Amino acid sequence: MFIGHYGPALAGPRFAKTVPVWVLCVAVQFLDYLWGTFVYFGIENVRIEPGFTEVSPLDLYDMPWTHSLVMALVWSVVLGGIWSLFARTQKRAGAIIVGMAVFSHWLLDLLVHVPDLALWPGGPKVGFGLWNNEPVALSLEFGVLIAGLLVYLSATRAKTAFGKISPWIFGALLVGLYSISFFAPPPETAQQFGPMAIMLYSLVAFLAWLLCDRVREAR
Repeated sequence: MFIGHYGPALAGPRFAKTVPVWVLCVAVQFLDYLWGTFVYFGIENVRIEPGFTEVSPLDLYDMPWTHSLVMALVWSVVLGGIWSLFARTQKRAGAIIVGMAVFSHWLLDLLVHVPDLALWPGGPKVGFGLWNNEPVALSLEFGVLIAGLLVYLSATRAKTAFGKISPWIFGALLVGLYSISFFAPPPETAQQFGPMAIMLYSLVAFLAWLLCDRVREAR
């Protein structure tokens, strides 16, 4: 899952007005930021197998330190705690929302991944495998994003005229980036995938700041 992860990020301002959307975009992909780094340094491993599932060519057979249930909970607490150290207001509420945004990544991955999500490092692996049903997986992906976007629009208001349409531009750009990543050939080596993913997620966070945080505010 890619753009579906941003649904919870967009819904965040409904529950914690002081947490910027760009921070929540980083939070919902925080496990993948770590995964990209760990893959690059050989701490975790992935194989590129075209046709491995209908949606993704990635065989994510080794990612216990970023995508196991226990470690997802640990990283959720870590990032939520970091946010509370820097937040000026709503420290507790903000930390909870940031932590929940991090953990939402694991929950959504659980729906689409084949059983490659360990319950703990070295433990049994789970995954409902919706990536093997492309229409259902894509419907889920777009459905979660649209739901989050609608919540965001109801929880915020435009500060400028551009702010009235900018969230829709953000959503359209996400769809465009997803289309490019979906149809583009995979990288030549698995190690290349980590930095590419980190750059893509960072671009999305920048777009969230530009098209959401700068031109809209919580109601």
